[in-house]
Amino acid sequence: MNNWYENILKMMIATLAVIYLFLLMTPVHANEIKGSSTHFTTKAKHILWQELNSQKVDNKYHPEVLCLAENIYFEARAESYSGKQAVANVTDNRRESDLHPNTFCGVVKEGPVRESWKTKQDKTLDKSERVYYPRKHRCQFSWYCDGEKDTIWVQYMNGTTIDSNNNAWRDSVHIALDTMAQTLYDNTGGATYYYAHNIVYPSWAKKFMVTEVIGNHTFMKPN
Repeated sequence: MNNWYENILKMMIATLAVIYLFLLMTPVHANEIKGSSTHFTTKAKHILWQELNSQKVDNKYHPEVLCLAENIYFEARAESYSGKQAVANVTDNRRESDLHPNTFCGVVKEGPVRESWKTKQDKTLDKSERVYYPRKHRCQFSWYCDGEKDTIWVQYMNGTTIDSNNNAWRDSVHIALDTMAQTLYDNTGGATYYYAHNIVYPSWAKKFMVTEVIGNHTFMKPN
């Protein structure tokens, strides 16, 4: 009889373990994290909420922190901590410029948009109810409009943590919080543009002056 109870208990524990691993790997859609179109694994979401709660960030600022953290992560995930800070500074410098939107989310999402065909056909919807998408390859930050599905993965299905992604996401959130608190030193010399010099040399770069080169990015600002 004792063996029967032990077997049942082991089966229950094994089942709960499988469910737990599944939940850790389940991408959390942005509807649960306002201000984002990105998917998060549950572990990535936990890192975000842990940092927001530890810093006691007011709920109304959560979307702004998230937009900035995502931009840092997707633009500079493989860069050094200083490289991630540089991307944050460019985003912040744009936010403070009269030439760009005055919010982090506005800066990240800046660019032409197209309306979803589903809402476009419904003439009864208000503008606030309509769904818009960025036009492919025509936004300020390439990850936002490259047409690829954006997911922050910090853990595999078997529960193994991807250290590089885990650390990059946590660093991105830290740097976003420092930027929001205005405690981040501008290591770009006031740059409002940058490009990945190991991939491309854009034609617009000829119009600007180089302020810094950090990692794989060249940072620039108008002359």
